[in-house]
Amino acid sequence: MPSPVALCSVFRDFVLSGFRDSSPPLFVALPILLEKGTIWRSSRYEAISEAQSDETRSGLSHLAGPDRIEAELTDFDNGDVWLRAGGRRLSIPLAELSQADQDYVRRLWSQRRVLSKAEAEAAPEAIRYGPARLLANLANKTAHGSSGIAPSWRSPGLFWTHNDSGHDALLYLVDKKGRDLGACLLKDVQNFDWEDMASFQWRGKSYLLVADTGNNGMNAAVQMLHLLEEPPVDPERGVPVKEVSVLETLSFSYEDDFRDCEAVAVDPADRTILLVSKDRGLGGHVYRLPWPDRVDPQKAYVARRIALLKLPPATGMVISPDGHRAIVVTYESAYEFRRREKEDWAKVFARPPREIPMPYRVQGESICYGTDGKTLHLTSERLPTPLWEVPGRQ
Repeated sequence: MPSPVALCSVFRDFVLSGFRDSSPPLFVALPILLEKGTIWRSSRYEAISEAQSDETRSGLSHLAGPDRIEAELTDFDNGDVWLRAGGRRLSIPLAELSQADQDYVRRLWSQRRVLSKAEAEAAPEAIRYGPARLLANLANKTAHGSSGIAPSWRSPGLFWTHNDSGHDALLYLVDKKGRDLGACLLKDVQNFDWEDMASFQWRGKSYLLVADTGNNGMNAAVQMLHLLEEPPVDPERGVPVKEVSVLETLSFSYEDDFRDCEAVAVDPADRTILLVSKDRGLGGHVYRLPWPDRVDPQKAYVARRIALLKLPPATGMVISPDGHRAIVVTYESAYEFRRREKEDWAKVFARPPREIPMPYRVQGESICYGTDGKTLHLTSERLPTPLWEVPGRQ
């Protein structure tokens, strides 16, 4: 049986560190020791290790009570973290937590404030987004630079994702459990810097769009969008084909300057492409690019600027299946732009967005709606690659 001090260390590392990498639930598992009714936080003793003297450790051997209790985080005010556990309300000074735990509590509470504000300001017909939850970490370690994600319309509940620059031109298929369901190669296509993807339905068929739009060095005058029919999929056997042909590749440039773009989406009503540039500092230019009836492979089409956003750098974007909402995601949050029926996108992006808190992701650059048009899903570009879900209801 480990000593109480050893148990403290084990539970702190497992519960708190692991918790920061998963969904912020309503109930926070915190390791708390009880000494004659006094609440002790395990971080007070984390410096005491098995390497220290028996005399030092014996001074703590009288600690009694449960090794861990479940506590609900109820408030954070005036430098104290307030918890409710076993019918008792407990207070722990924030300063006694490790710096990582302090940052975690502040981030969690900030997300709750943003979510509450968004709920209060939402129109009656708006989507109500709930707290994020971690569904799984992707089993396929090859998909370690997940820069874009899109739902499968052939088999709802499955998702396509891809790596960013310097990787093979592969699309990976996963499910909500993170299972590896295989991959398929885009024939005769290179991955220069794939930054986003989208899926949509058009005239009874399901399509995928892959955006080769990264331009970190700001030296590429032309970017590319690859359109392909979604490959056949099976929720158990995965992708039966290993290679798929691209239907059309649209080359384009921006009307005003070279741009780095990681946020690309498709309006499913008419296949209009929307792009948001990733500008340094506060801001991002929105561009509109109609998809032609027939793409001329010898032509570079022009994306026209329609708006300027005062947001942190955009890392991903999605348009809802009904075309009524566009969400721009950043490393920290997401911003929802609501659209009236058949409204011009320039007017949509001229209005202030509604902020939606997102879970903490290490270099999170992807977002998509599920096929229900309400639930959001996200990944990140770092291992272990998480698959997050932000539930939505109307």
